[in-house]
Amino acid sequence: MGYLILIATGSLLSYLVATTIHNLFFHPLANVPGPFLCRISSLPSFYHAVKRDRHIWLWQQFQIYGGKIRAAPNIVLFNSPSAYNSIFSHKANVKRSKFYDAWSRNAEDVNTLQTSSVEIHARRRRLLNLVFTDHSIKAASAFIVGHVDRCHDILVNSKGNENGDWSQPQDISPVFMYLVFDIMMDLSFGATMNTKEPGENPFKKVPLAFDSFVTFNNPIAKSPLLDFLIWAKPRGLEQLLEFVIPTTIKEHYAFVEDMVTKRLEEHRKREAEKAPIGREDMLHFLCSARDPDTGGPAFDRGELRSEASLLIMAGSDTTSITISSLFFYLVHNERAYLKLVKEIRETFAKPEDIVYGPTLLSGCKYLRACIDETFRLSPAGPSELPREVLPGGINIDGVYCPAGTIVGTPNWALNRNEEVYGDAFTFRPERFIVSDELKTLNTKESVREVKHALHSFLKGPGDCAGQRLAMLMMSIIVARTLWRMDVRLAPGTDLGAGNAKLGWGSRDPRQQVVQDSYIALVHGPVVQFRARQA
Repeated sequence: MGYLILIATGSLLSYLVATTIHNLFFHPLANVPGPFLCRISSLPSFYHAVKRDRHIWLWQQFQIYGGKIRAAPNIVLFNSPSAYNSIFSHKANVKRSKFYDAWSRNAEDVNTLQTSSVEIHARRRRLLNLVFTDHSIKAASAFIVGHVDRCHDILVNSKGNENGDWSQPQDISPVFMYLVFDIMMDLSFGATMNTKEPGENPFKKVPLAFDSFVTFNNPIAKSPLLDFLIWAKPRGLEQLLEFVIPTTIKEHYAFVEDMVTKRLEEHRKREAEKAPIGREDMLHFLCSARDPDTGGPAFDRGELRSEASLLIMAGSDTTSITISSLFFYLVHNERAYLKLVKEIRETFAKPEDIVYGPTLLSGCKYLRACIDETFRLSPAGPSELPREVLPGGINIDGVYCPAGTIVGTPNWALNRNEEVYGDAFTFRPERFIVSDELKTLNTKESVREVKHALHSFLKGPGDCAGQRLAMLMMSIIVARTLWRMDVRLAPGTDLGAGNAKLGWGSRDPRQQVVQDSYIALVHGPVVQFRARQA
């Protein structure tokens, strides 16, 4: 028995030594710079995924090693717009990596965002496009403004500012989280959740499940054992994971299952009775979608549940996070705040005018610039969106990546590339607006360069299907809020702000602290509202 243990130990050590030597000297990516441990192991990347600071860690490595790094033996990451375009163009010889497969609960839980299959994604994406038409986006405006105005009534009449005084300090993140969740549930299911209302509400725990979902799954998707985990899932691991999944995630699954089941029953009953369609919400289009090959329903019940979960989670959380982040930068930059308030209040005579249309979506240039600058500094996805190189390989910024290599461009680092943005850590929306004024000199070429480098909703075949709805929602919420109310940072508060204790890359108190769980997680700022004074 002792000999067997000795042989096994010796074999394991020999394997580790041989693998280390191969990764350092004979691997096709051996010449790509990076930390020593990253060149021989994926454990450092996994460690920072667990810590939720992987985006900061990657930015630090780019500062040390330059514009390309080997983040793991088989992962090469880049920090340039040219690399981004090489990876995410329609003709790029890459596909989504197995990272996305790790997010599925089981074989039935496959949605447009989570699948690595090119064919499944293309088919699902074509069907999702039916949800986000010009007609549906325009129709959504009326429902959005109703929720926004109700939220404002609650804020303006909350305790502390009944007489026009400043309200009690409150963390703005939950305010917008519940507001956007109510909007998305209304647009998706025609359902009234009222989570933005004061008081207890059992549905308030539903959007909170998002943090648990990404925090639980992201380390799994970044695990050194990813290939094994994906192999083991249909072989019993799925059942084991059900025992360790946080309760909040299970409750979210049950909530979505219940909503989809009720909606399907309503849809089938209406079809059987040939009743009028009534309101066409998002689930109507998904339930009505037909498979072009069979003529039958395009989605089965499991697929509907998965796509509905995507609409709720990705649609509400990424949008609310961006809005909270925008207000963080506004209350920490008085000049930008006053300039945006001035534009909104001079453009619209009354808040009822702030609706879907060219005045809001293209006429308010500084509003759009503020949103873009927020996308840049607090991207919804701080790390890379990993792609696997297909047979034939690909050249990216002078590096040949053979088939099977995982490549990407971490958004948090790319958006702080000083060669592109100059004052990359400064909140300066003017960088997106052409101007010949001496203080804000921006030529058409410089504006084109920064816009070309920023891809807030991704590029290529995997771009965000709901980006126009998201832009409309953010524009209405921000514009109506700043038209009706004054906002300020609550004195003596710094929730969500950088500080010296957080280390390199997070020390600036004017920078928002973002946690990286594939999707950004943010807290704060703590603000006060009052009815506008002028």
